[in-house]
Amino acid sequence: MPAFEPAPYPDPLASAGRPFRSAIPHAALQTIQSGTLAYSYKGVALQKNPFDLALYSQLIWREKPATILEIGSFMGGSAIWFGDQMTAFGIPANVVSVDIAAISGVSQGGVQFLTGDANNLSLVLTPDILDRLPRPWFVVEDSNHQASTCRAVLEFFHPRLMAGEFIAVEDGIVTDLGIADEFEGGPSYAVASFLAEYPGAYQIDAGYCDYFGYNFTYNINGYLRRMANDARP
Repeated sequence: MPAFEPAPYPDPLASAGRPFRSAIPHAALQTIQSGTLAYSYKGVALQKNPFDLALYSQLIWREKPATILEIGSFMGGSAIWFGDQMTAFGIPANVVSVDIAAISGVSQGGVQFLTGDANNLSLVLTPDILDRLPRPWFVVEDSNHQASTCRAVLEFFHPRLMAGEFIAVEDGIVTDLGIADEFEGGPSYAVASFLAEYPGAYQIDAGYCDYFGYNFTYNINGYLRRMANDARP
């Protein structure tokens, strides 16, 4: 497969008839964004919006992932939140969080921080590590929001995800915020091109995306369920 080369693409095409936009009113989105950037958990920056905190909680309860793989740790707040959610639902906490910058001053049982580049995950998430992670997996792509990086994460996990497992792609909302050009078109560009390349391999789960309203989430069309393994090209 040729290397993914982002091109100007400010508004991704609809996939499965779903425009890559949110129905959150723009004025409300601005205030939600301000709160999101200031939000913390246990005193550690988390920076997640209330919709996806609720949706992730629902998904963890319903799908019961045995491993959560987070790409993009930031300060570590989301990883410990994911671990606590698993524990609250009676699932042994098992979170592996990867970031290009080492995390310090944050630790919690069942949460492991690894240092690595989202563009080269094979260097940090080696077969020796992945083969020991219990299934099902839930992958959260929350790295630098650049389209090329997001696409690299999707490509890495594509041959490794099993039918029924989820990957959530965060922050496609940059399109609605009007800053997608700062991110090579942003995550929605990556998701749209990825789904077009692998038709039938993933389902946009509207039950999560539209739980509070059409794409009332920062993960615009970004709750992706891996379909039957034989759908792989």
